[in-house]
Amino acid sequence: MINTALQTIATKALPVLSSESLTYNAAKNVFLTQGYTSAAGNMYYKAIRLSNRLMVYYDLGQGYAYTFLNGIKLFCFDGQKANLIAQKYWGGCDWRKFDEKFAKEQSILMLKDFLEGQLKLQGAHVSDQEIASFARSMVEETQRKQLA
Repeated sequence: MINTALQTIATKALPVLSSESLTYNAAKNVFLTQGYTSAAGNMYYKAIRLSNRLMVYYDLGQGYAYTFLNGIKLFCFDGQKANLIAQKYWGGCDWRKFDEKFAKEQSILMLKDFLEGQLKLQGAHVSDQEIASFARSMVEETQRKQLA
């Protein structure tokens, strides 16, 4: 069972995927969309991790030999809806073989860049190390087991 706060977020935020059916993969601790198969025979889908504050969407493809990472989107939850705060894409000639560590580090860097921008807008000064640590903790929070 999903904890109550997380259930609220999932109910409000996951309508972004309302046309898709989601399943939970407990072994990978990730929500997966049903996806589709391209004319080339590759399967495309999203893998989603979430916490009370952050949602990380991996746009993935499954080819004949590899799972590949096409992009990452980060959404924050403002209590009412999910808001896109960062995105990065690979693809075409620059596709990436999916690697959990790489995807996590990219998510951390994306969140760090977003936080730095927000701090700059507010005229606040926080050390680079503190921002990186905070971004890492937020991304790692999405990777913790959410289901009992």
